[in-house]
Amino acid sequence: MNLAANCARYPTHPCFGVRPVISLLLSCWLLPAALAGPVAPDAGELLRTAEQALEKMELYEAAQAFTAAAEESSDAAIAERAAQLTFGLGFDALAERAVVRWTALAPGNALPRVLLGRLKLRRYAVDEAAADMLAALGSGEPRRDEVYLALAADLSDENNAQLVTRVLSRLTALDPLAPGLQQALGTAALRSGDYDLAIGAASTALLDDPGWQDPQLLIARAMAALGRDDEALAKVAALKAAGANPLIELEYARMLADAGKLAEARGALAALTKTYGERPEIERTLAFLDLATGDLAAAEQRFEALEDSGPGRLEAFYYRGQIAERRGDAETARRLYVRVSSGPYLVPARLASAGSLARSGAPEQALEELTRFAQDHPSDAMAVLELRAQLLLSLERPDEALALYDEALRCKPAWVSLLLSRGALHEQQGRLREAMRDLEAAVEIAPDDALALNAFGYILANRTGKSREAWRYVRRAYEIQPRSAAIQDSVGWALFRLGRLPEARSHLEEAVDRLPDPEIMSHLAEVNWQLGDRDTAIDLLFAAAVAWPDSRPVRDTAERLLD
Repeated sequence: MNLAANCARYPTHPCFGVRPVISLLLSCWLLPAALAGPVAPDAGELLRTAEQALEKMELYEAAQAFTAAAEESSDAAIAERAAQLTFGLGFDALAERAVVRWTALAPGNALPRVLLGRLKLRRYAVDEAAADMLAALGSGEPRRDEVYLALAADLSDENNAQLVTRVLSRLTALDPLAPGLQQALGTAALRSGDYDLAIGAASTALLDDPGWQDPQLLIARAMAALGRDDEALAKVAALKAAGANPLIELEYARMLADAGKLAEARGALAALTKTYGERPEIERTLAFLDLATGDLAAAEQRFEALEDSGPGRLEAFYYRGQIAERRGDAETARRLYVRVSSGPYLVPARLASAGSLARSGAPEQALEELTRFAQDHPSDAMAVLELRAQLLLSLERPDEALALYDEALRCKPAWVSLLLSRGALHEQQGRLREAMRDLEAAVEIAPDDALALNAFGYILANRTGKSREAWRYVRRAYEIQPRSAAIQDSVGWALFRLGRLPEARSHLEEAVDRLPDPEIMSHLAEVNWQLGDRDTAIDLLFAAAVAWPDSRPVRDTAERLLD
């Protein structure tokens, strides 16, 4: 599948970690030099430069100067300030330099080792990350469950669940009998979609304490994810029967809803309300149940009631905005999104608001809104960057989009999804060499990332004629994600380029079944044409042209075959 379509399926990697706000920038990081201890003259001058840049909100320049000051100074406090600033803003390359310096100046402090491990994880150095995590845990044996679970909670802020699972697997291999570590691994595995590993790790966590409820709930959730709903419900029902626990009862109601047993879920929630009264978590679950069944009026009423329930009020604004959008009331939706002022729904609300503006024919206004948001919330700027770039492209401003990618990759050079996006843009602009360079870099950083492998393999097959080399990459991508239609399309196209037409047709037919797409259909049409089945090829092209009249792949294939 073409690079742009492949990248559209790649998840955005938002900036996680320390989240400073402007007031903190000006009050905490601008500490007087006297409080930071004696510094060398060079470091002192760099600190003054950093503080001046920070006052002007020239954040990258400030981060550079703070990092240089940390490397010049022997004061751990300066290195800590540099590390917190750079890590919090998502400037990973600078953050790693600052954290390395902080670690050297404060070898007994576990925090910089954890941050260093997280930064190494972001550039896919799993073994190095595991070594830093192990050092952060200390040498005490045996380690308490709380220590492992605290580490797992910190790692949960990282967006790449597959990498977190891999690093916890490394640690588990060194301490396989630690229940807390097994539970941490199981939780990460559930997030990454490795449900069998989640069940295995949670089962091991239960060996020392069969009554521990958290691993049992984890097993039930993994079973449900595997489609084993009855087993999952039976396990949670057994926990519920073992003793009154509102959290277990609420989990049971949610699982009933997820399994499609909506009437039973409502009955369970009604029983909970009767026992414990009207509680926010019960009302929240009922609101989501109403949303799932399409009862928007009931869902809105429940979310309105939750606006008075403390932290839940911001979530309520977000979902009321979603309801307004589903009703076609974009203006009300945007007013509600703007009321989300902090917390985990802040970025989703701003992305939803900008997306609504773009769909309503105001992409320039959407871009301005996201640009202001990035300026006002610098620690969240990376999280809205990809949509900003997409809006620039929709406005036919590719050079500005490219500059945005360049700036972000200067800060986060191992951001694989952004390398893929920039590569796609280079290819669209006819800069094949630059596109190849970005895709090859993505594969070097993340050799087991299926989407990077697929993107590089496809461009090799489609644009360079290096079919055998392309086959190695797309085959590896297919081994990792055999259910991806985009990857299966690339496999079929690489086989076509190798002259293995019957195999190519088989893969492309399966890809079309999974994802009707104009490019996949045009590939299948071309293979059928070369196999002599021209009627089928023409039917495919006609169907694709009717469904996607503006598709360039369909138009180009039809002109080549039929003219």
